[in-house]
Amino acid sequence: MTLRNASKGCCYQEKPQNNREPLHAHHLKPISILSKLCSREGLKTFPDTVRISCGVSGLSYWQYFRKRRGNMKSETIIYWVVSALKPFRRNKIPPEKKIRGVELYLRGLSYRQTARILKISHVTVWEAVQKLAEAVYKPKILAVKKQRNFIAVDETVIKINGKKRYLWAAIDVESKEVLAVWITTVRNWWVARDFILVVLKSCEGQPVFLVDRASWYKSAFKSLRLGYLHVTFGPRNSVERWFRTLKERTKRFWNNFRGKDWRRVHRFVFLFAFWYNFVRIHSSFGDPPGDVTEWLQEVMPQLS
Repeated sequence: MTLRNASKGCCYQEKPQNNREPLHAHHLKPISILSKLCSREGLKTFPDTVRISCGVSGLSYWQYFRKRRGNMKSETIIYWVVSALKPFRRNKIPPEKKIRGVELYLRGLSYRQTARILKISHVTVWEAVQKLAEAVYKPKILAVKKQRNFIAVDETVIKINGKKRYLWAAIDVESKEVLAVWITTVRNWWVARDFILVVLKSCEGQPVFLVDRASWYKSAFKSLRLGYLHVTFGPRNSVERWFRTLKERTKRFWNNFRGKDWRRVHRFVFLFAFWYNFVRIHSSFGDPPGDVTEWLQEVMPQLS
């Protein structure tokens, strides 16, 4: 089957036959390559796919679905989360200002810049961010459990009080959701193994992991008997781009987290990943990668 010219208003899409989420148009080539690699390595993956059109000029199937769901403002999504989790016990300052302060801070402003815009204390902004981070981190779930085909895993170096630490992240290559984040003092196969076990909590079945040629990944996957592929470029770049997005935010404090309790750093990274999944607009979709209503449905029974 051939693809029509996208400039004519027909954007084709791969849609799995077993009701899995359809892929975005620019994933067609890399995912096809990954399927061939999996076949060569003897790894199981999703069955052959068919190409479909959404029937709307300039929109892929997945974009069309999201457009019909409706575009909500960032503050509205955060307000839903605040209403459900109730992180702000005292509301001397209106909750709307706290929500707006969290949104501005995560977008790149400092505490003091946000405070000047909203005409509140920078301590109030700091407390709002910390309380929301604690509430979001409590269920320790970044993405709902569902079928996933390819997951990119990588780690990068960050600094906490001038000391090197390792930030681990896993991203669904198709949906662009961040599945898990970890901060550790060392990186070895034992840490990689434990991190992969956390990632699997957001997956149904056994996805194929995309990693670089670091030795600890080979030992970790061998011990877990999971399929993986060595991928340097292409689909694995999704996790690299997320690291770049995070570090663009942390440049505000010179990529050096300051604080006596490193767990606050972990909660901030977790909150940033949550904001990336459910609040921040992704350029590929025109909406956030994840659905916050699905997340709330999964975590609320654990918190009740």
